[in-house]
Amino acid sequence: MAVLHPVATHVVRERHSYRQLTWWLIAATALIVSAVSLVGLWPTSAPSTPNVVVLATTPAKVTAHRATTIPALSRSRPVRLTIPAIQVATSVTKLGLQANHQVMVPTNTTTVGWYIDGAAPGQVGSAVILGHVDSYLGPGVFFDLKNLKAGDRINVVLADGAVTSFAVTRVVEYSKTSFPDKLVYGSNGTQSLQLVTCGGTFDHATGHYESNIVVYSHLVSTSSVKS
Repeated sequence: MAVLHPVATHVVRERHSYRQLTWWLIAATALIVSAVSLVGLWPTSAPSTPNVVVLATTPAKVTAHRATTIPALSRSRPVRLTIPAIQVATSVTKLGLQANHQVMVPTNTTTVGWYIDGAAPGQVGSAVILGHVDSYLGPGVFFDLKNLKAGDRINVVLADGAVTSFAVTRVVEYSKTSFPDKLVYGSNGTQSLQLVTCGGTFDHATGHYESNIVVYSHLVSTSSVKS
């Protein structure tokens, strides 16, 4: 980014001659034209992504009055995820940790993955499901995740036949340099589900997005698959 230093201001006093005044005006005009030319031709960097952007949230009065406890379910892996508000219906795979201790990501853009070292949906703790936003082939399964609103439902079918339903409480965009690992993956003493994908500005130099979109949700009901 070009840094333009302020040009020193010269006061033209009344005793200066017309010729001196004309010279100063010509010089000042030349400096302004040069500055404008530099701004127009110098490459500028893209605006940096803010650390945290809240895209949706539940009003405080609604949060305060929601149900506090639902009997915890036995641990069972999630096998299917549906989000009616953004027309998502997909299978769920399992994700562990990579050698560098970062969470794995799904191997394709049409399915999602559940982090196996965290809670399962319906248990006390944070269940986390990850999916891709897009690829060079086009939009991924979580392309519209950022558009979810507070109150939208997320439904997860478990391998034992239980069905868990979660209500969105917040949608937040985090810069990857300030991703809140403990908040997203920690137990926090609640029955919650977090959905994670990429978002924000796409860095063409690295081929990656600069941010993550996190959807926070809490358990509102459980049932069984109808035969």
